[in-house]
Formats: sequence, structure tokens, C-alpha cells
Amino acid sequence: MSLLWITLQLILLWTAVEAILFINWHPSQINGLAKFTNVQCSSLDTNISVFTSCRLYAVKRDVVEMSLRIKILQFPKRPVAMRIQLLKRASGYKPFLYDVKHCNMCEYLEKRNHPFVNIVFNSFANHTNVNKCPLPSELSVEHFRFPVKSLDFLPLPGGDYAIYSTFSLDHRDRVSLKVFFTLTE
Repeated sequence: MSLLWITLQLILLWTAVEAILFINWHPSQINGLAKFTNVQCSSLDTNISVFTSCRLYAVKRDVVEMSLRIKILQFPKRPVAMRIQLLKRASGYKPFLYDVKHCNMCEYLEKRNHPFVNIVFNSFANHTNVNKCPLPSELSVEHFRFPVKSLDFLPLPGGDYAIYSTFSLDHRDRVSLKVFFTLTE
């Protein structure tokens, strides 16, 4: 009887340990690598804005930082629309999960009312001077490393990804920013 009781207790203990490990498991706890691989900045209307810096810096073997600066030459009088897409590479970059269109960037900066955009924006909020409107004449993101902690909120399987951001005025794209990154497990 005591052997059966001990066996039953061990089975219950093992089940409880497995449940605790499963509940506390996060994709970011995988011993993998997450880093930027490329960044492409395009000012589609040089009368409104010009990128003065747009590059990645290799800090160490597995650490890459992104820095970019854009100078606003002419502030728009109308709202600036933004679109943020998450794409995954599979025979080219294809839409993956999110494609967010926001009609007024300043309205978003005031309300912060979209979960995916919040994850993206909060990941670099400490490295930028873009916090609220009115925007400064030169927008910058400096020494920004891949936000591995954001994978707790946005678990992604391993692979190559891109975030495409476009900013439009009067229904014409004016600025395009493409950030590429890779996740390995």
C-alpha cells in the first residue's frame, strides 16, 4: 500500500512540475538569437523629409544596433497616416499576422490605442525623441538593439521577418522604413 501511495504522489508531483514549467515558459527564454539584419530608409518626397542617417552597427558578434535620423523640412498641416506591417520571409516577404493602418499618427501618440503598435513603439521608446506631437524637426532612433523582451508579448517562431512602416500625407506615401530581423531557436 505504501509503495502505491508513493508512486501516486510521484506521478502527481511530476504532473504539477510539468504544469508549472509549461505555464512559465516563454518563447524569449529559448537560447536563440534575435538580431537586426538590415534597415532600408526611403524619403519618397525630399521636399518634406530627408534621412540623414540610416544604418546598423555591429556591436559584437550577436548584437546589432540600429540608428536612424530623419530631418523634417516641411511640417504637414494635415494629419500624417501611418501603416505598420509585420511580414515573414517565405519565398519573399509575405504578410504575417499584422497590417495596421492608423489615419492620424499624432492621435496614436496621444492615445496609444493599438496593442501591436504599442509593442513596436514601446520597444524603442527609450531610444527615440518621438514621444508626442508636435514632433521635433529631427526625429531620431539611436543605439537601438533588438528588443528580445518584446517576444514575451509577441511570440514568433524562428525565421526571417520584416517590419514595413510607411507614413503618408494626402494619400501619398512620403516616408518608407523597412527593418529586417532574424529569430533563431
